Amino acid sequence: MSIQFSGLGSGLDYSSWIEQLVAAKQASTVTPLETKKTALENQNSALSTIKTSFTNLQSALKNFTSVITGTDNDIWGKTNITSSADKYVSATSTSGLATGNIKVSVEQLATNTVAQSTTNPGKLIAEDTLYSQVGNNQSKGGTFSFYVDNKRYEIEIDRTKDTMGDIANKINDAAGGKVEAKINDDGTFEISSTGGEKISVGSFSDTSNFASIMKLTDSTGTSVKSAYVQTSILTNKAMSSEESGLSEPITSGTIKINGVDFEINEKTSLQDLINKINTTEDAKVSAKYDTLTNKLVLTSKESGEFNISLEAEGTNFFDVFGLTKDGALADGSQTLGQNAILTVNGNKIVSSSNTVTSESTGINGLTINALKVTDGSDEDNTTEVTLNAKSDLTDVKSALKEFVDAYNKITEQIDTATAKDGYLEMDINMRSIQNELRNMVSSIVSDNGAFGMLSQIGISTGDAGLDVSNSATTLVFDEEAFDKAWAKDSNSVKNLISGGYTGDKTGIFDQMLTKVENTLDPTSGLFAVKSESISRMISTQEDKITRAYESLDSYESQLTKKFQYMDEMISKLQQQYSSFLS
Repeated sequence: MSIQFSGLGSGLDYSSWIEQLVAAKQASTVTPLETKKTALENQNSALSTIKTSFTNLQSALKNFTSVITGTDNDIWGKTNITSSADKYVSATSTSGLATGNIKVSVEQLATNTVAQSTTNPGKLIAEDTLYSQVGNNQSKGGTFSFYVDNKRYEIEIDRTKDTMGDIANKINDAAGGKVEAKINDDGTFEISSTGGEKISVGSFSDTSNFASIMKLTDSTGTSVKSAYVQTSILTNKAMSSEESGLSEPITSGTIKINGVDFEINEKTSLQDLINKINTTEDAKVSAKYDTLTNKLVLTSKESGEFNISLEAEGTNFFDVFGLTKDGALADGSQTLGQNAILTVNGNKIVSSSNTVTSESTGINGLTINALKVTDGSDEDNTTEVTLNAKSDLTDVKSALKEFVDAYNKITEQIDTATAKDGYLEMDINMRSIQNELRNMVSSIVSDNGAFGMLSQIGISTGDAGLDVSNSATTLVFDEEAFDKAWAKDSNSVKNLISGGYTGDKTGIFDQMLTKVENTLDPTSGLFAVKSESISRMISTQEDKITRAYESLDSYESQLTKKFQYMDEMISKLQQQYSSFLS
């Protein structure tokens, strides 16, 4: 029987033997180290999760312990205010408003000052005025119909070619002398019957807008004329040019409205200036040109009995538009706004605005909105409105729920982490702080009025009034019990939760916050110390793992050399055996 060898040297699969030997050594040396490192990382992760929950609890506690009385940060001082007649008076409140009723009557509402032209700034229409120059570019040519004793007559108007005189002649010719159409000296267009016949104008079939552009609505039955003076002003043309239709060209310069400068040059149109005024907040006015009355109108954006200040340097703008004369406000050009007059709890209040703040009323935290005069003239005979301010506990209740949720989350996480097989199994420090928090929740505050325990105001492990034992794990918040406690003695409730409200810092939440902040201290707190310790152990494990892998590499190298030597020996034996056979 001959001995057979296959492959290189001995033909034995010693590479797989090396792998198995290395794997066995890794399992006994490296794997335990890695397992321990993973356990430490899990501990750090669990610690970080619990720390986040402590931070949330800290935030929930600060809702009550960081109160600044009378400010928006005063969670206890928030009120809800209602009006007995909110179409006359409404109100809003901020922290610091005392609860109770406030009586309000409104004698007068504040209004805005209006400045408007006292003279017509434009040229009156005449016989030679083109129809296209009337109506501020809104005129439209086409058919125009009129009726004489219900008989219809129609003319065709060419917008760009016909003058006002041409249109008058067309009307007269179409009616064959039955009417007289003319342009009056006062800038109105008039059509009247020559024989006392009934006159009416316009038809749904008309394709021009002549009747509406000329405002032909002033009717006596036998005549119809413009209800307003007609001018040839074009607001999109430079005010310095004849095309603008102004009574005289506007010179270049600067106007001031409430101290704000607006430049006028040879290219400035009335619409340009109006747009600039309306987009400049500091001018505190809105501007418009009324094409019906041919008046420039400035309306103050703020109410009150104040003039709109108008000044000009080098330009005749305000004079031409009839707002000033000889360097002073033109007579009758401004209708002053009026101040609001209210009576609040018997005190007369005068305000430039219909929104009256505590600066005027002297009532901290109250803003009154006057909407309608309470003179008893309406159908409901309202002469006085009652504002009722009540404590708004919405934010308080929301914050208490936040506290309960944060507390319960910590309890749940510590229970899980310190349980058997938990990442922080049997951690004495974690369980100790958990017990301290439980004891605080169930502690008693003496000499505190009606309530000395959280369970008495609805924060407990069950029905209100039950104590919280050291074995309790979950808190509940009973809103109904809290409302009853608040109604009975609100100061006792506030001081029980946070004595910091009165400055003595003896409330239960004050004590808990101190404990929580000590625990979260970035230098000496439980989480900082424990996390640092775990991090050091993880670093130590990483060093051990590195050295273990280096040792494993050396072991694998040694095995490889030994098996290679064995393979060489077997190969030589094989050669000798072959020689022997030959």
